[in-house]
Amino acid sequence: MNNEKQNVHDGWDEYATKRIYQNRGKIGVWRSLGYGVFSFFSISMQGLVGAWLMFFYTTFAGLSAGQGATIFLIGRVADAVVSLVMGNVSDNVYKYKLGRKFGRRHLFILAAAPSVLVAITLWVAGMNFWYYLITYVIVTVLMSTLQIPWETLPNEMTKNFNDRTKMSTMQMVLAGLGGMLTQFIPAQLFKYFPKTSPEPYILMQAAFSILTFFLIIVTYNSTWEHFVTKDEDKKMEAEALEENDGQKASLKSVLKNYFSTFKIKTFRLHMGIYLSSYFAATMFTTVFVYYIVYVLGKTTSLSGLLQSLSIVSIPVTIIAGFAITKISYRTLDLFGFSLILVSCFGWTFIALAKPAAEMVWLIIFMIFWEIGLYILYFAPWNAFPFIPDLDTLVTGRNRAGLFASVMTFVNQISVGVAGVVAGYLLDFANFRESASGAVVQPQSAINMIIFIVSGGVGIMILLAIFFVSRFHLSKKTFTVLSAELVRLQKGGSMKDVDPQTKAVCEDLTGVKYDSIEFWKKNDDPQDGAQQ
Repeated sequence: MNNEKQNVHDGWDEYATKRIYQNRGKIGVWRSLGYGVFSFFSISMQGLVGAWLMFFYTTFAGLSAGQGATIFLIGRVADAVVSLVMGNVSDNVYKYKLGRKFGRRHLFILAAAPSVLVAITLWVAGMNFWYYLITYVIVTVLMSTLQIPWETLPNEMTKNFNDRTKMSTMQMVLAGLGGMLTQFIPAQLFKYFPKTSPEPYILMQAAFSILTFFLIIVTYNSTWEHFVTKDEDKKMEAEALEENDGQKASLKSVLKNYFSTFKIKTFRLHMGIYLSSYFAATMFTTVFVYYIVYVLGKTTSLSGLLQSLSIVSIPVTIIAGFAITKISYRTLDLFGFSLILVSCFGWTFIALAKPAAEMVWLIIFMIFWEIGLYILYFAPWNAFPFIPDLDTLVTGRNRAGLFASVMTFVNQISVGVAGVVAGYLLDFANFRESASGAVVQPQSAINMIIFIVSGGVGIMILLAIFFVSRFHLSKKTFTVLSAELVRLQKGGSMKDVDPQTKAVCEDLTGVKYDSIEFWKKNDDPQDGAQQ
């Protein structure tokens, strides 16, 4: 009792009993749902952006495709830089009273609720280039700044493969539902407004932002994180000093930490898959509405309705979540990427052959695209929570926030460059901008649109296939590595490792087992005696 009184106002231990630090039992469907609804944050901030913002810029803001691409590039570069810093900030904010009081992860989740309303400013028509640049930079920086800490929660809430899979599957189901709504709702709104009206865009953003505000509160109250004790803090400080040759962290040491994540072979391959596949997806979503409106001569409403076929993502994600416990990520990815390649052929076929049953073909190839796309989205985010454990085997440290930062950095660079490439290719092909609705485009622009949705996307998917063919992380291999990590954490000797386990660990990490220094302390008799 006396000890409790002494610790009540110490600015540290007094927060250990807060609800955000309490494991609340089994991670089932409802708990996973509470975690997953936060995915509407990125959907509200960027989902509508990916599908409609470039079209809005060139059709209602009077910007050229090149100017729109420039905005995307500047915003993504700023975002990428902030993303790199953010993981380290989130990992270490517990050192301050504010971080301990609200949680090093939950502090940022709570801040995300009001921030989502800022996205409404993106869709004001008739402003100048600088207005659109500033609002886009603010929104994109806010998104990854506040989303990165949330991405680390599965790693903190559970070590169980199936529980993490459950959480990431639910996240992707909800992301798929949100993605469908970002297409279906605009498609309905477009029916009630003239083609020359920009009002549907700001209305759809307001609806998503308000809904997401309340969903973020649900996530805050449904999840928990690990409380860093004073002893753990001292231990991590000592390890950081040792890693930096007795010096405090500097810009050089921080950058060294970021680059050190690529020491893990599986993470390198993961980033290769992630960068190339997301590049392909971004090129497609940026240009597809142009394909429908300018190549096929249809309406924006049809574009929205076709892309709302992303509703298939819900059963696809559920099936993928079950399948990934039975098959490897490699097998799942190869299947999804194959469907995307078929759809790439389909867009050229429809544009050039102009088949009689055009709508039927559009639906068929769109379903192929959506199934492949949501496997593309599902696999990397499902695999990510397991990768920091591979690093822990090599370093002995939990650097989930750092890995989340690097992954988000790569994502921002990939998405930013993809938008830039698409925009400048359109400019190069003499695409004509407007401030009052769609205008007739030259044949060169139409040909370029076809090339982007078919050839550009196809090339990047082939590159993703190259990386995924070498990716060996699966439930089976992770279970072997995880068991070895637990054994070492309990003081097990590195000399007692099973040869097959050793081979799996080396394959996944890309690091020779015998070269790992951290766990050699388990074999030091003097160290053991002190313990």
